[in-house]
Amino acid sequence: MNKQLIIDLLNKGESETVEFKSSFDQATIETLTALANTKGGYVIIGVTDAGKINGIQLGKETIQQWLNQIKANTFPSLIPDATTITIDHKNVVIFIIEEFPVKPVSCKGKYLKRIQNANHQMTIHEISNLHLRTYQ
Repeated sequence: MNKQLIIDLLNKGESETVEFKSSFDQATIETLTALANTKGGYVIIGVTDAGKINGIQLGKETIQQWLNQIKANTFPSLIPDATTITIDHKNVVIFIIEEFPVKPVSCKGKYLKRIQNANHQMTIHEISNLHLRTYQ
């Protein structure tokens, strides 16, 4: 993951495969779940919805703690790739999640999918169809 790719993603804005978050929270985990249930993609922490880099403070164990929270709050457990990049002296964390092979993935019992640049809760019909398609 290089700095130019991140700058390109920031310039293009949020999409079906890219989400910006100012900080790490439950909504970040829900977005990773939605991406895993759709096409995969990137969640970039330390960036406003408008694509402005605010950066994020990181301790020695911050990334590992976040990964543990993601793993504990998703089923089957998601473990995205995580990279830290410094842009304009500000830390940005990029989570990369692949489309999950066994679907659907839930976040605390919620099943989400990505449509355009937003997360949407799946209906019971969508959940069962997605599950059946996984095993065909």
